[in-house]
Amino acid sequence: MKRPLSSLLVLASALYGVACTVNSRDDNPCDPSPCKDANKSVCVEEAGEARCLCDAGFLARPNGACEPVSATNCAEHGGDLAEPDDCQVRARIIDSGPARQQTIDPIGDYDFFQFAGTSGHVYSLIVRAEGSLMPRVDVFDQGGVWLAASEAPNRTDLYFKAHSTANYFARVSHSPVDPSVATGGYSLTFASLGQEDHGDFAEDATRIYADPFNATTPTSNNGRFEYPRDDDWFTFSGSRSRNYRLSFDPNRSLPAVAVYMGNDLRQPLFTAQNATVDFNLPADGTAFLVVYSPQGNEGSYAFNFFTD
Repeated sequence: MKRPLSSLLVLASALYGVACTVNSRDDNPCDPSPCKDANKSVCVEEAGEARCLCDAGFLARPNGACEPVSATNCAEHGGDLAEPDDCQVRARIIDSGPARQQTIDPIGDYDFFQFAGTSGHVYSLIVRAEGSLMPRVDVFDQGGVWLAASEAPNRTDLYFKAHSTANYFARVSHSPVDPSVATGGYSLTFASLGQEDHGDFAEDATRIYADPFNATTPTSNNGRFEYPRDDDWFTFSGSRSRNYRLSFDPNRSLPAVAVYMGNDLRQPLFTAQNATVDFNLPADGTAFLVVYSPQGNEGSYAFNFFTD
């Protein structure tokens, strides 16, 4: 499925390795295990499929191989009390709670963290830097595949949604965009923001029902953009013989909306950003409303949905 005009979680080329996914029709896709590659025999289930991860003591590399952990791929050096923590296999566990204080030192230092993610839940990582450090935070899945990043002077905020229940990894560093090769202290605050209110794709869309135009107490459909570039999907059973109207609450954020027919989720029928949106459908069938912020901002919204 393609998202309409924004995307939070774009899986990019692996910075720290890749892991294979193997289709399986068994109830337990890891029994028997399909993971036979050298040093990659750990089988885990993700969304009903088997995934092969590196063995203990080995580190995933961008070419998919699993290398023994060494000073070459996981440096050891002096620094704060969390060292050594320069690679995924030596990541320190973090939980929601008080900010964690650490340092990027020496130049080129990486600090890795790990946390347990739950499918469909949203998480935030906020890094506040001291001195000349320009903080960057990257997030990787349990196989070392890069998921998202954020960097900014002084403070950077990263929000993302876990698409499977598994361990995730965060890496804090000095931004390579800044040529100063700075070192310094920082604080890392990690928080679980809970279950996302509405799904990001058609298969997770929230079902809604249209009220009559003359309804005195119409249903309020509420939502929130819980992280930058969040999309909220809604679905309804539509008819080409009816007129439809979306009426957004003027006291909240005014989002944009894209309307799709279920047989074509690549091309919207139209997009609009108005307090009132009137529309018709070209055919009977399942239709989708995708509500989003064109600027990628967070915020809450509410709308009524009417038909004649």
